[in-house]
Amino acid sequence: MDRSISRNPHSVIEGMIIGAYATGASEGVIYVRAEYPLAIKHLTIAIRHAHDLGLLGSNILGSGFNFNISVVRGAGAFVCGEETALIRSVEGRTGEPRQRPPFPIERGINGNPQ
Repeated sequence: MDRSISRNPHSVIEGMIIGAYATGASEGVIYVRAEYPLAIKHLTIAIRHAHDLGLLGSNILGSGFNFNISVVRGAGAFVCGEETALIRSVEGRTGEPRQRPPFPIERGINGNPQ
């Protein structure tokens, strides 16, 4: 949440680095609603500090692991908490939910849906 970024942005960055290392991700995105300028400021400073310490960027601490974080400022719409609206907002479009395609039904041994 945006308020936790204001209070301790380093813990958010640390969690993202650990998660990225575990999953092999090389990029992370933090979406902050534009109505929280203090959170954006604190987060930007913390990301700069992490880069300066060698905790973000290329070859982190000589490990060969690369990871960067970018900050995306959202329009402040509450609806962007919904996954498809969030993705649209990060892409620079209006944060509106879109219909998801139907997911396949898993069938059991006897052919009936589980």
